[in-house]
Amino acid sequence: MTAAKGEPKGKQSRRRGFDDLIARRDELADVSPPWVDPEPPVVDPQMPPAGALLTPPDPDAVPDPYQGPHADGELTEHERADLLTCEAALEGLRLAWWAAGKALQTIRDARLYRADHPSFEAYCASRWDMTRRQADRLIAAWPLAERLRPIGLSTLNEGQIRELLPLADQHGQDAAAVVYQTVAETDGVRVTAAVLKGAAAVVAGADRFDPVAAAAQIRAYLAGTLEAEPADPVQAFTAEAERLRATISRTIKRRAFLSYARTHPEQARAVAAELRALLDDIETAAAETDQRG
Repeated sequence: MTAAKGEPKGKQSRRRGFDDLIARRDELADVSPPWVDPEPPVVDPQMPPAGALLTPPDPDAVPDPYQGPHADGELTEHERADLLTCEAALEGLRLAWWAAGKALQTIRDARLYRADHPSFEAYCASRWDMTRRQADRLIAAWPLAERLRPIGLSTLNEGQIRELLPLADQHGQDAAAVVYQTVAETDGVRVTAAVLKGAAAVVAGADRFDPVAAAAQIRAYLAGTLEAEPADPVQAFTAEAERLRATISRTIKRRAFLSYARTHPEQARAVAAELRALLDDIETAAAETDQRG
């Protein structure tokens, strides 16, 4: 590949190196350790095979942006094919950090950089324009991602793993798996980094991790009957907002609330008044910030 005119020499070298790696990918042996499941994980039939998630398509295969002639109608066969191609590219982006972390650890531990670089830090900076801190973060995250893979195949991302790493360091990967699985299996709750951080905070203070007790505490937290302490204001607001959205967006729960309001109008009005007061306070605080800005 010819570098663009005027491109810095270092970037030319990194680009050539990356192109060489892509060109030789079929020659590289699979260094992944064997994975043994005590029980076969439940695989979503809508998801592509696990191996396909780590192989993004050729960027040239992704369709150029366009506006369809019938944007409000049913998807055509051509549009469905374009959607699958675009989502495959996004899957590759979502899991690229995982493969990168594993690759970086292999290069670091085996000192595969030693032919051209005096240190792993120099290798990361020169070859990938990456700091040692960035590399260490990716290396720290991928083993937990691999542990959680059978549970969170369709939703797992780096942000979620980062929020579970402190708990995994304290109580082990199995503890992090209990937190992730409990959140994932709770009806009406979407797995996000903010929700996982709050759930992990609920059980992080225990001297000994009890999976049964931890799962019960997490379910109570997700139901709103147990607070996570200590809580960062930003993370707390985000987690509570996610739970509220999950509650009001589900048709079954909305119907249940409306049914309750018809049979208990006074109690329902009291709850609605409390919510309105909270919303008014939020609007006032946001308006004050706008005025100061």
